[in-house]
Formats: sequence, C-alpha cells, structure tokens
Amino acid sequence: AVWGYNVYPTTRTIDNFILSFRKYFEEDSRNPKYFHSVRGVGYKYAE
Repeated sequence: AVWGYNVYPTTRTIDNFILSFRKYFEEDSRNPKYFHSVRGVGYKYAE
C-alpha cells in the first residue's frame, strides 16, 4: 500500500501529499516551478 495499512484516505489525501512534496522540493511552494496543478485533471511535473 502506498499510504500504509492504518491510513484512511480522504478526497484531499493526494492534495495534501502534493502540498508536502512542494514544500520539500520547491524553493517557493506558493509559486511552484516543477509541480503544477491542472484544474479538472490533476497534477503534472514540468522540467
């Protein structure tokens, strides 16, 4: 399992994961350079 065995994911689980990911990898998580949100689709990685 990706999240572990005692985790109860919600509709915001992926959003929260991406937010944490951005805070770790991006210089400015409020203005992401690499991990972009695509409305109605999901997320994409831009080099």
